[in-house]
Amino acid sequence: MTLYRMALRQQFVSWLVWAIVIALGVGTVASAAPAVADSQALVALIRGLPPSFRGLMGGALMVQRPLDGYLYIKLVMYLPLLVGIFTGFQASSLLARELEHRRMDFLLGLPVSRRRLVLERFAALVTAQVAMWVVTIGSLVLLLHGERYPVDVTGYALTGLSGLFVTLVTAAGALWASAGTRDYRTSVRWGLGIAAVPFAYDLAVRIATPGAGWRYILPYGYYDPPHLLLTHAFPWLAVLVLGAATVLLTIGAVRTFERREV
Repeated sequence: MTLYRMALRQQFVSWLVWAIVIALGVGTVASAAPAVADSQALVALIRGLPPSFRGLMGGALMVQRPLDGYLYIKLVMYLPLLVGIFTGFQASSLLARELEHRRMDFLLGLPVSRRRLVLERFAALVTAQVAMWVVTIGSLVLLLHGERYPVDVTGYALTGLSGLFVTLVTAAGALWASAGTRDYRTSVRWGLGIAAVPFAYDLAVRIATPGAGWRYILPYGYYDPPHLLLTHAFPWLAVLVLGAATVLLTIGAVRTFERREV
């Protein structure tokens, strides 16, 4: 059995828990869809907000498509944080947990290099991330379709794809931060912090500075579901930047782990 398959098996229960929780969460959020699909009061409320808060709550998406705007506020906006926290915890545990439980000697005793050990275990985590986004976006689309609401399948698929690249960077950053730590608790704090702190900072700056140009220098600024759902203009350049950052952070994690003493 390869290291990749071993890591997949270790994470199976976590995937199952995520699938159950997110399906229940999506169902709860979408159950209010009939009340907001044609809510003029909600649209009027959004129009009366300051520009920064109006942008945070979907802006034009809320005014033109209240149902999608409502789903964005209640669920879609927070998906990078939710997936980021989950995978940040998993990424920070890939190496530190094995070290603390004294299983790393067994893994390093296998006829594999340290580089392959890190890359195959991280590849399993990336597979889990893809599955999490597919389950989340897929359950949302299927539930709306079942309620016979018009569903922008392309828009939500693009939203999930852009969100995936944001959370890949989170996971790679957590992996690198934890590659040099020996204490499991410290490693996990790094992983959770890398997901939550940039999100809180991003949110604060968006409220304080509503200018659209700021989103290109914000940690989560590459994730813009309202724009994607309205225009389908996928941010290819941003995705390339995020992909390159993921590769560089992963290389950093590999080199850090190769140099450390176990």
